[in-house]
Amino acid sequence: MSRKWLVLSIMTAVIASCGVSYFYMFHQPNIETTAHAEARMIPSDHPDPEMMQEEADFLVTLQYGEYEEEIAYQDGQEKKVKAIISAQHSYLNTLAGWGRAEDLNVAATMYTKEWKKLRADIKWLHDEGLADSRIKNDMKNARAFMYVAETGDSMSLRYLHRIFHDLDATLNGAEVEKVWEVTHAFGTSSKQRTLHKYLQGN
Repeated sequence: MSRKWLVLSIMTAVIASCGVSYFYMFHQPNIETTAHAEARMIPSDHPDPEMMQEEADFLVTLQYGEYEEEIAYQDGQEKKVKAIISAQHSYLNTLAGWGRAEDLNVAATMYTKEWKKLRADIKWLHDEGLADSRIKNDMKNARAFMYVAETGDSMSLRYLHRIFHDLDATLNGAEVEKVWEVTHAFGTSSKQRTLHKYLQGN
């Protein structure tokens, strides 16, 4: 599926109240638009439809802040921020490391307490753990890729993993075989553009 159609299909699913009726899923294939056909591939049983709407809105309006510092912490939160990044890197390793992303059962994973904790941690890092700095843009990307990954997109899961992988390597000195350079805080502009274009559907 092209990236443009994936983003379009997400919005179609939201407008349709996060679901497509049985009739349109299994009948009238000749009168559906391509976008509606793509929307059938998105799970209609999202655990929180209101959150799905919120995340879809966030995805299509995603913008990055302009900051001078690579990373800054809220008062007294540096230790907790680094611990969360380390823990979530380890968790994402179990999901996407070493080629596992393609085999992940996303429909089951998104209901787990670990996945919900990841979502909460990304929000906490952006809102409460980090002060204004470029790493906040990495948390925006993490949130966006997490949402798209819930549609079954394995590449988004890999990008989500790479964000935490690179941050853990830089901030905590985690031993890694490769740094992907995808973060706004410490990566390269070309890799940052690659991630942004992917989220745009290009």
